[in-house]
Amino acid sequence: MRRNDGRETWFRLLEWDKGQTPAERLAAIILTNEGFRNIDPSHPLGGKDGLKDMVISYNGARWIGAVYFPRGQQDFSEIKNKFIHDLDGVKKNGANGIAFVTNQELRLAERKDLSEIDANVDVQIYHLERIASLLNSPQYYGVRMEFLDMEMNKEEQLAFFASQTDKMSNIENILVRLVSNIEKTDCKHQLPEKRGSIETEEFDEDLEYFDEPRSIEEIVAATEELFDKIWFDRHLSLKYRIENGAETVHPEIWKGALQAAQQVIEKYGEENLGPYSDFEWGMLNGKLSALRWVLGDEWDMLDT
Repeated sequence: MRRNDGRETWFRLLEWDKGQTPAERLAAIILTNEGFRNIDPSHPLGGKDGLKDMVISYNGARWIGAVYFPRGQQDFSEIKNKFIHDLDGVKKNGANGIAFVTNQELRLAERKDLSEIDANVDVQIYHLERIASLLNSPQYYGVRMEFLDMEMNKEEQLAFFASQTDKMSNIENILVRLVSNIEKTDCKHQLPEKRGSIETEEFDEDLEYFDEPRSIEEIVAATEELFDKIWFDRHLSLKYRIENGAETVHPEIWKGALQAAQQVIEKYGEENLGPYSDFEWGMLNGKLSALRWVLGDEWDMLDT
């Protein structure tokens, strides 16, 4: 039976039995979502890693990432020895800091002890409780399913869909502010009536190559269409897993999802909703990421 109050995630992390490769991949996903960039794993499939599991950047500075996922709780002396070993990789790799990702429980005093071993090195520690808290948040439910094989329960499904509603509300608020600022500053492309000594005919030729930028309304419409199409494709994947008994969703929530899918079909036509090649799928996601960035989201924000 699944433990309540987030404890199932906590225990599955602590009793990790999947080995180093999945642990490093899970750590890379967590660090990416936590603001680390340019993540370059060393040898997740085995081999000498040069005292680091991955090279990363944080706030423009070079860092290394180290991953420690033994099975069961280890003595603090063992954890500290592993950390000190990984800490040597900071200097060897010309880095400024280390992100230490571990499935071990670390008390506040123990975290402080590790962080102060070398005052010249910046340290971020992702310990058991911190990782479990992240994986129990809506944006990580899919990651948790992949690495811990934990489906969303009824309460989590409600929280997930509520979070999506909040994100759409945030986008709408951003759009309202953008439109308001445009109206206040009258941000229209005004072309000068005269250009010094440039002849009128030459100036007229230049106008033929002048492209007006897309309006806010066009950007929003394109974003919504991409959102709908990507969501629909993911919906079909979920539908397949449900029909084959691989996953379950609360009946009321699934009923609403089916109704939403039908609305997408009626809006765009089923013939315009895939299936997509790998290239087409990449283009859809890339376009959505770019347009959301224009509207104020972070890069790679592809939640649907």
